[in-house]
Amino acid sequence: MNGAGMVAVPDVRTVLEVVAADAEVPLHVHPEWARDLPWLAQGTTGRGTAADAFDLGLFGAVPAVRAMERWRRLRDGTGCRTAVHARQVHEDTVLRHEALPAGVFIADDADGHVTGEVGMVLTVSVADCVPVSMVDVERRAIALLHAGWRGTAAGILEAGLRALLAMTDGDTLGLRLHLGPAICGHCYEVGPEVHGALGLPVRERPAPIDLRAVLAARALDAGLDARHITASDHCTRCGDSPFFSHRGGDTGRQLAVLGVRERRAAP
Repeated sequence: MNGAGMVAVPDVRTVLEVVAADAEVPLHVHPEWARDLPWLAQGTTGRGTAADAFDLGLFGAVPAVRAMERWRRLRDGTGCRTAVHARQVHEDTVLRHEALPAGVFIADDADGHVTGEVGMVLTVSVADCVPVSMVDVERRAIALLHAGWRGTAAGILEAGLRALLAMTDGDTLGLRLHLGPAICGHCYEVGPEVHGALGLPVRERPAPIDLRAVLAARALDAGLDARHITASDHCTRCGDSPFFSHRGGDTGRQLAVLGVRERRAAP
């Protein structure tokens, strides 16, 4: 995570998500979490194939009937009865979800969600922004955040952490955090105003920023254990990316998902 205009966080490991072998949808999962936390539904959907792009955008050009069919496939494939989503506004609002009926629930505008409910999968829509997954393993409570530069500057990571700790009465040391597939620090060139908003040295001209490194640094500052923080090796724009990229010209959106499976569905 080094380079001009980027933040160095040498203690944070990178991992490469892999497509779940038994998934009915193109879900790229954190391999260590998949191995160690079989009760956890997690990952980021991919773009699918040229013949069947797996666009999950609810607020774009995809016909609602087609989008909802994909949503139901994803929800069922995670072993959950309820999927939660919201229109994202690049701010720091985090919603807490408890008992909800089966189906796809669209909440009020928000960029983060927390829950301790079994059978509920949280979702955020991304196509270059960073999906941030937090897991309290002992209490089986979770938070999922959508972090673009505006949300990061507004404090979405810190707001999600506060919401999760308030719900569990836990502490930061036991939390695991993963920064999922997003645009990398080499591809993400932004103007001086973005550098300033993120508390970085202001450049005279546009320069790259590694947003995952910024978020990792904020997580470390908040007291998370570096051993429990990981960042995806995937860039949504570089090379032959399996993900949609807004900067790459894609209109599609993938979902990051995080949920506690129904007990009967856990391996």
